Amino acid sequence: METEPHMNDEKRPTGDELMEGLRKALAADSGWIPALAGPRGPAGVGTGSTLDVLVAQLWKFATAPTTPAHVARPLARAAEAADAALTTDGATRYDALDAAYACVLQAWQAAAR
Repeated sequence: METEPHMNDEKRPTGDELMEGLRKALAADSGWIPALAGPRGPAGVGTGSTLDVLVAQLWKFATAPTTPAHVARPLARAAEAADAALTTDGATRYDALDAAYACVLQAWQAAAR
């Protein structure tokens, strides 16, 4: 794997930036999650995917037989956190998106081992 996906270290990322980070990790053409799952795994998402689509795809990758178990666990936690963001707003929604992104980073680190 190349360099770790990350946000700008100088400031706390916005909710939109967290969403974009999730989209990039799941991107059909360049995301590391679809690349890890391989051609027999679930498909990635498009650039304008909504949160409900991201949640569904995170669950698909977390439960796909082509996703290694040590990566699937943090992806499942990411899906749970992103799902919580669907039913909240304000700071609570932001915290859920932040947790989802953090779990995606944990999955990336697990995949790199």
